[in-house]
Amino acid sequence: MTTTLILDPGMGMAGDMFSAALIGLGVPAEVITQAMSAAAHLLGSARITAETVPTPEGPGQRLKIALAANDDHLSAAAARDLLAQAIAAAGLAKPYAAFARRTLAILIEAEREAHSSGRLDFGQMSVQAIGVAHTPYQHRHDAPHQPRTDAEGEFYVELFPEFAAGLENVTDFSHVFLLSWLHHSAGFSLQVTPPWQNAAGERKRVGLFASRSPNRPNPIGLTLARVQGVEGNRLLTGPLDLFDGTPIIDIKPHVRTLDQTGVGDDGWLADGDHLALHKKGVPHSHEGEEAVLHEAQDILLDVMGAAAGLQYLNIDMNAVACLTPVAVGGGVISFSHGALPAPAPATSAILKRHRIPHVAGPVDVELLTPTGAAILAALHPIWRCRQSLPTKRISARGMGLGSKNLQPLNALRLALQDD
Repeated sequence: MTTTLILDPGMGMAGDMFSAALIGLGVPAEVITQAMSAAAHLLGSARITAETVPTPEGPGQRLKIALAANDDHLSAAAARDLLAQAIAAAGLAKPYAAFARRTLAILIEAEREAHSSGRLDFGQMSVQAIGVAHTPYQHRHDAPHQPRTDAEGEFYVELFPEFAAGLENVTDFSHVFLLSWLHHSAGFSLQVTPPWQNAAGERKRVGLFASRSPNRPNPIGLTLARVQGVEGNRLLTGPLDLFDGTPIIDIKPHVRTLDQTGVGDDGWLADGDHLALHKKGVPHSHEGEEAVLHEAQDILLDVMGAAAGLQYLNIDMNAVACLTPVAVGGGVISFSHGALPAPAPATSAILKRHRIPHVAGPVDVELLTPTGAAILAALHPIWRCRQSLPTKRISARGMGLGSKNLQPLNALRLALQDD
């Protein structure tokens, strides 16, 4: 006889709801809470308790989680290492350890996709000055439109001390791009009259983005500057086209081969295999360039709670089914990146990549979280159309409650069906 685990996320799914529902299926609460607490303590302190809550449908389980994280943002590599420690400490058997690793891998890939899409930055874009430019130009009409090679005076960028270490190896390059914040900019127009036109006849108006006007929606300046040297936290440069005291927001090396400007050199990238990949447009990754998990402590404890509960029930990981469509909710959610429409970008990435049948609603709140979606995808369920389950073949039922007071009930329903 085969026993199939059936999920009904008709009101969405979150990681804690899944673990709570496993308690309803017969997992002792302490098995779940101890596994979650041990994982949470890898990053900080945590207090996790389970409670039984009466509902119109019968008793449901809810997990109450209080965290005091030491590091809420974690690199993908660090998260994998911590999960490996948690798996070893819990003594998870191979199928359930593989499920835990698969869930985390799905979340990491979703975070990477969400960030590369740019959606996470909407409404929360911000810059900070890393230093200031020093030039002879003190007044409004002093600075030239472009750096003058014959300009006299002292030109340099003075970085704030906390950013000075970033100047290491800059002198390997002959030129750098300086990104500045044109703080004297005052409003903008989408049609402008550039100064570089023949004085005779009518002067042509062009679109703002076809010009180099300093008055822009985001007044960011771009200057190609020759590197003269580094002295402490100062980057000595050739002539600049900036007012004295202009905030500098970034410095990037100019690479002749890639930027195709016809000036400068390739710096430390010259003759390297890595530069050849860029020149050929070959996709590749950069060392240290990886996804960052947000709410990492929450993720680790949810993954370990789910894996421990599945192991206790001895669930056949090849006998899982999910009733569809999965409800994702709607409205707007607020989190570390600001306010965005539900589902969250990472959740959307998982839904798309793993072809999870889903539907918006039935209420305008977030119902399917990224961790809930990742657990669902990692289970590799067979998708079934939603229908009533035959009572005679159901050996156990569990209901995991969310934290929201909703109608219909904010609950994930699980069942064990004997086939």
